Amino acid sequence: MKIQKWFRPMAQFTATVGALVAIASCCGTNGPGKITSRIAIDQSQVGQTYAGVEVTPRFWEFDKDNDRYDASWLESRQEIAKMLVEDAGVKRVRVELRSGVENPVDYFAPFLASKIGYKGSWNHYYEKINDNEDPNVANAAGFQWTSFDYYVENFVIPLRNRLAARNEKLFVNLCFVDFDWTPLKGNVSFAASPEEYAEIVTLAATRLRDKYGITIDSLEVVLEPNNGAGWTGQAIGKAILAAKARLATVGLHPLIIAPSASSASFTVNYLQDIAKIPGAAAAINTVSYHRYDGDKSADAALPAIRRAAAQMRAETAMLEWIPATVETFFKDLAFGGASAWAAYGAAQKADSNADTRGGAIVWRDQSGNLALTPKWMRISAVTRELEVGAKAYFASTQLGKDMPLVFHNPDGSEVIAVFSPNGSFLEISGAADSLYRVVIVNSQGAQVSISLVRKDRDNKIVLKIPAQSAAVLRSST
Repeated sequence: MKIQKWFRPMAQFTATVGALVAIASCCGTNGPGKITSRIAIDQSQVGQTYAGVEVTPRFWEFDKDNDRYDASWLESRQEIAKMLVEDAGVKRVRVELRSGVENPVDYFAPFLASKIGYKGSWNHYYEKINDNEDPNVANAAGFQWTSFDYYVENFVIPLRNRLAARNEKLFVNLCFVDFDWTPLKGNVSFAASPEEYAEIVTLAATRLRDKYGITIDSLEVVLEPNNGAGWTGQAIGKAILAAKARLATVGLHPLIIAPSASSASFTVNYLQDIAKIPGAAAAINTVSYHRYDGDKSADAALPAIRRAAAQMRAETAMLEWIPATVETFFKDLAFGGASAWAAYGAAQKADSNADTRGGAIVWRDQSGNLALTPKWMRISAVTRELEVGAKAYFASTQLGKDMPLVFHNPDGSEVIAVFSPNGSFLEISGAADSLYRVVIVNSQGAQVSISLVRKDRDNKIVLKIPAQSAAVLRSST
């Protein structure tokens, strides 16, 4: 049986051969008494469809300590895009549309020119000043697109091109941001004016299409509505209907993502409020949540979120939590869970990998070297192998505390991923295929792979997984 090209060596991983060992059970080295973890796969139960990992264009452009613009990330933008695609398996991007784009004054261009500092620019991020009194006729002078274009040109397009070179498509999520955090508010409420909201999102969507050749795949209606003013569930519902109708007039029909509350525990209440607007809940394709209420609260909220989404025939997605961990990823993508997932930003600067505590996927050291952050080395071992359109299959932990994910890719390969918090001798039953490639990544990012692992005479696979490590098996097709 031929092993296909899906195994790609990663230069940033330092292999520590001998420190990690994967043992094929057919070799007879593991008697039943040594098994400390059992996972059973049920090939008859099919779950959610994988839609990819999402990234937000955030780097180290904001030097907040020195209140200035830091353009040095631009030197690394192409390599960052390459690493995100090839090493981290990123398939999606959040393109943020700040409400303060509707303003007669451009406060981002002088920031880029170092004429004002970060704080001077940030004060106006959500200062929205109405272009005119008619939401059906836009006054072009009333919209400032410098900040929007900056991220499209310097990051979204390079990311799109990297994926296109692999015959893959970048999923573009247009995300409206209208926080109530800045001292300057402006004179219009998008939450209270659904037609004004529809105007600005349609202008952004058509700008992406007409200027850059980018058709949005989804509209995330409003980011963290609980951090804005007036963004109740009913306001979100009205915005959904207004935006869908306006976008349709220009030939755009994106998927709708909502409610994206900062706390997962707020999600169901928002959905219930959205449903008070006839037709709004039915328009939602993906129920999105964040996890800033913390693991305990968010974990408790997941069953209700998933039930609500199922009743709506919608997928779920966890689209931001900066402190997210490997365990978070496995919990969210478990059978019946999230179709898409994100921590937050693309890249950060750090003195060492120990300083990479944020949500960034890539970090750059003081010499300009780039690498995946330790957290993402383990997550990306999974996401590199998952293809958009992969179907989740049910897997249960019958012994121990290992966390499994099982997906079948569109090419027919099966991906079995296991995170082992405490380390284990793991026995897997119910695997679809007989022959798998195995990669194990530990908490320091050290990777060791073995060439093959096979089912034994009892149709089981046995692996030894070190503590805090992720093991990823992908079958040949």
